[in-house]
Amino acid sequence: MNCGFTVEERFCSRCGQENQEPKESFGHLIGHFFADVTHFDSQIFSTLKRLLFRPGFLTREYIAGKRASYLNPVRMYVFISAVFFLAVFAGSDDGHSAGEEASQVSGKADTAKVAGDTMKTPPGEEAFIFSFGSGGKVIFNLTENKYHSLREYDSVQRALPDSARDKGAFGWMLRNNVRLKEQHNYRTHIRLESDVAHTIPKIMFLLLPLFALFVGWFYSRKRYFYVQHAIFSIHYHSFVFLLFLLTLLVEKLIPGEMLLLVLVVVPGISLLLAFTYLVAALKGMYGQSLGMAFVKALGISLLYLIFILLALGLLIVTTFLWY
Repeated sequence: MNCGFTVEERFCSRCGQENQEPKESFGHLIGHFFADVTHFDSQIFSTLKRLLFRPGFLTREYIAGKRASYLNPVRMYVFISAVFFLAVFAGSDDGHSAGEEASQVSGKADTAKVAGDTMKTPPGEEAFIFSFGSGGKVIFNLTENKYHSLREYDSVQRALPDSARDKGAFGWMLRNNVRLKEQHNYRTHIRLESDVAHTIPKIMFLLLPLFALFVGWFYSRKRYFYVQHAIFSIHYHSFVFLLFLLTLLVEKLIPGEMLLLVLVVVPGISLLLAFTYLVAALKGMYGQSLGMAFVKALGISLLYLIFILLALGLLIVTTFLWY
């Protein structure tokens, strides 16, 4: 009925639709519903079991054509990442977001709270403080008591000799400091936050194809195609998102005063587990020795880390530039 092909067996050999009576009963519809749900559930459990405890196995099975028993890699990745991001959004506080003013300071105020310390800014000075806060947040504390507008700042800069002007990255930051002051009703102190900890998974989501390219650089192009490395990358990132989800749950159970565990120990263990899994997955998928898999995992991880840091740097610059 789907493609017009004559079917004598249970399933159509052309389109795959089941050969059944178009006018099915309500009981038959309910039966199909439970069959589909239980089949999907069994696929999830069997797939996650092998993803967690047999690194590289699912990729090897998929490439070999054994796909009916397991969840499709893209479908699994979308499902796991969706659960992770829902958990992140559900657990995030509504106090501050990227670009949001975290303090309501009047024009005469000269004190700012920066990462637990108090900073005094004398009148007629500019300050740009970059620091890390709890929960993996990058904090920008901007103080400007010298200029009233960009027009005034640019006028003063043009009047100065070339050697005395603000130049380079420092000059760019000071000028944006004045711009933000003018944009936010001339407040002398503005605090901006960018949630880096929650941004890294999003960056990884975008860099997934690049990770597959890095893997391909370490293996023969004659033996493996890019799409095979892409499937490996999808399976690996699915595991990493599950690991991040577990890390998120563990951090929620740790008391707020134990910052060392939240900021250093738990993330450090997670990174170590992610690297260990990558070594095991490369060994399981590509069939190399443990030592060779370790060396290649180290090279892939370093390349990946460099691009993640570059992306974070770009994020920090754009946060300061656009808000």
